[in-house]
Amino acid sequence: MRLHILPLAFLLLLGGCSRPRSAAPSQSEHRGLFSVNVELSGAARKKLIDSKETIIVAGSFTGHPKQGTETRYLDIKSGDVDLGDVKQEIRPGETAIFDQLNLNPDALAQIDSQGQHILMDVYSGRKSSKNNVLYCDDYDGSFESLRGRTIVIHCQLIEEQFQRSGR
Repeated sequence: MRLHILPLAFLLLLGGCSRPRSAAPSQSEHRGLFSVNVELSGAARKKLIDSKETIIVAGSFTGHPKQGTETRYLDIKSGDVDLGDVKQEIRPGETAIFDQLNLNPDALAQIDSQGQHILMDVYSGRKSSKNNVLYCDDYDGSFESLRGRTIVIHCQLIEEQFQRSGR
């Protein structure tokens, strides 16, 4: 009986190793803790590539404070607990993969049961211009809703945004 199971296990292992992977990660594929795919308009892609510009994907983690949290843990403006930040620089067409977080453990102990919240922003790397040239959506939600997922953030040139609004 044991001899029949061994070849079957080997075939299953071999089949699992040879499964083709798609080039772009799907919403459910776990690549790190989470990842961000920046989708650029045609004009934005061309400008960034032509000027050798990079893209910054940055996130800020916060949480609602527990009752009695010391003021030193609270953000003055929002009143939330600042837990830490992530930041990654990518080139057009790349995906930012975040596989580790360095959040403040003392601050984490100060948040309530709603858990961690994240605000993700995207902007140009300011290599070719001193100003940001991108107008991008952001992601604002619970960390648990983001964990193990790839989210898409849409960006266009700031000048494209002004053309749309008729200014």
